[in-house]
Amino acid sequence: MSGSTDLRTFVARELRLHPRVAYQGLLTGEDDGALIAAELPPLPPFRDDFVGAIAVADWDHRLPSTAMALRVYGYYDEASLAAGYEAYDDRLEEIGSRDKYPEFDVPDFDGMAANEAYEIELTPDGQVGRCRLTSAWRRNIDPMDGENAVAIAAESIEFKALLEGITDRPARLGELEAVSWTPPCESEHRRWTLDVWYLLAFDGRIGTGRSFLVDLDDDVVVVSRDFSVRTA
Repeated sequence: MSGSTDLRTFVARELRLHPRVAYQGLLTGEDDGALIAAELPPLPPFRDDFVGAIAVADWDHRLPSTAMALRVYGYYDEASLAAGYEAYDDRLEEIGSRDKYPEFDVPDFDGMAANEAYEIELTPDGQVGRCRLTSAWRRNIDPMDGENAVAIAAESIEFKALLEGITDRPARLGELEAVSWTPPCESEHRRWTLDVWYLLAFDGRIGTGRSFLVDLDDDVVVVSRDFSVRTA
């Protein structure tokens, strides 16, 4: 299998279905994978090209299904891809062993290991919605990358404009902080960016602030937006 710089290539090649998606006769067309892939946002790799991927139209635990998920698991090398296929087969076997009565719930394909994992909203007729990276490593940031992103955000026009409107921000809220990698499907920017947060308020449960998406190649903030996060 040849490599690719975009996961959409593999979605177009083969779209797998959760058994309960297949039972309902959904997305069974020969060209459904290609049609869905054509509607997806760009899914370029974080650093290494993909040698393969597993794309599954996953069940939403409802009969009839109303809002499914397209799970796309990307792999950088043959060893991780082989492990991914094995994990998929194991999950499929688990689903089969528990899929005895339609009224009983069965597992889905969430949480499988991969170098990059995405969850994309998908309607039963194949319409694509919001896309997000679900890989936990997105919060693993090299200290040098984090420092560079914070420095770029601190010198940006967007951050300086924000500071001009702040008069009573508590010092306990800290300074700019690099928090996670953001793929193009979430930012609508052509490259991966590093998300830098500036907390403006925190009541012990909910924090709000301003997010700056930094392109480390161009040394620029490409998106500035509000954020809200719940800690409990």
